[in-house]
Amino acid sequence: MNKDLYEGFAKSLINTHQTPAAIIALNNQRYEKSFGYRNQEKQLSVTADTIFGVGSITKSMTSIAILQLQEVGKVSVNDTIKTYIPEITFEGSDDITLHHLLTHTSGIPPLNTLFYANRQSMERDGSFDLQIKMGVPLDREQESINGYDDLISYLNKIQFSILDQPGHSFSYSNDGYALLGMIIERVTGLSYEHYIEKNIFQPLGMKNSFFHLDRIDEQAACLYSVDPFTATVEYSPEWWDAPAMRPAGYAKSTVNDMLRFGDVFLKEGNGILTPESLDLLTSKHIEAEPGVHYGYGLIIIPNYFGKTLITHGGSIKGASAQFAVLPESDIAAICLTNMAGAPAEALLKGALQCDMDIEPDKAAIRYEDYVLSDSDRHAIVGTYESSEGLTIKVYEKNASMIVEFQGNEMPSRSVGQRALTITMHGSEFLLQFSDNRLHFGFRQLQKSKNKDQ
Repeated sequence: MNKDLYEGFAKSLINTHQTPAAIIALNNQRYEKSFGYRNQEKQLSVTADTIFGVGSITKSMTSIAILQLQEVGKVSVNDTIKTYIPEITFEGSDDITLHHLLTHTSGIPPLNTLFYANRQSMERDGSFDLQIKMGVPLDREQESINGYDDLISYLNKIQFSILDQPGHSFSYSNDGYALLGMIIERVTGLSYEHYIEKNIFQPLGMKNSFFHLDRIDEQAACLYSVDPFTATVEYSPEWWDAPAMRPAGYAKSTVNDMLRFGDVFLKEGNGILTPESLDLLTSKHIEAEPGVHYGYGLIIIPNYFGKTLITHGGSIKGASAQFAVLPESDIAAICLTNMAGAPAEALLKGALQCDMDIEPDKAAIRYEDYVLSDSDRHAIVGTYESSEGLTIKVYEKNASMIVEFQGNEMPSRSVGQRALTITMHGSEFLLQFSDNRLHFGFRQLQKSKNKDQ
């Protein structure tokens, strides 16, 4: 690896995005480098044993657990969820299988459940009211979702329409993975957290990986966040916790432990999965974006500069993380940071590419420029929303297509008749428009019917 090239690239990204701390590592002593401080105020350094949140990388762990249970005959990915959760009654639930939850093809739209599941934590740090001020559709009268029973009651109570018949289209759903955690508990008699620690963390030697906040100690990274009004980075105490949503994104881990996790993919399951289950875990079950597929809790890019990239990111308060393996090259890699919105994906891919003698900022999937017609522009202009709190406005300004996201106006690049890209967190993101929907960030957003938008 050209370390000088990579570290110049990484420092520029980290400075641009005001990232307090980051650590990037490739297995087998190929590369390891930390930047910044896990505690800026005390200037405490980051090590390979510093504890960070890993966010939605947790979904791959939940998926492994389901496949382990399938191996011993306790579940089948082709079973409907009502086999295990018969009290579910929301629209479309009769036809949803575990496979649909694992692949985000259940048809469940982006919902606001994550906020209510986090509510107690968010009220302690003041961010619940902040989300309401920023326009997230939350009801102050709605009680917290404190466990799986609360989650089922809420999903049954709220009126939502499924996006599509199960299995037909992709839209990322944290709720689906929460339901998988509930199924794990019901068929094993163990708590989700205990099952994962006993059957994944312990066999792999992941001694510093866990879920419960009482294990957070002085070795953990402090959490930082960007003030949405001043754009300044500030210390932000209070780890968020959401017991019902832990299977979707609440594991804590370290660089050393995540490289051990990588051995599952490089050593034919490494004793915790059969090779057949590993193949199912990493198969291209559905195309989420052009050239980007989803397995079970994992993103599969079959042509990443001629190799297969298996990866997943995670973002939650005080954490942006990216995990990846290149099986043909026997490489596992991890990037952990202590701020949501940090450029973890760009940092990790940059390291992988420098190891491959490829420019760190080169895109593996390239979109060609496209000239939009007047009808194209008219079709995609509008406001797109989800109950998860995401609102994106697309409009013309000075002969350019502008995408407004989280209060920021971002110029876009036209790459297809109904497609734009924007650059965020050091990476290019695709926006695809069809049938009054926007596919962005792996989610489907609905176009507002307000004529004034």
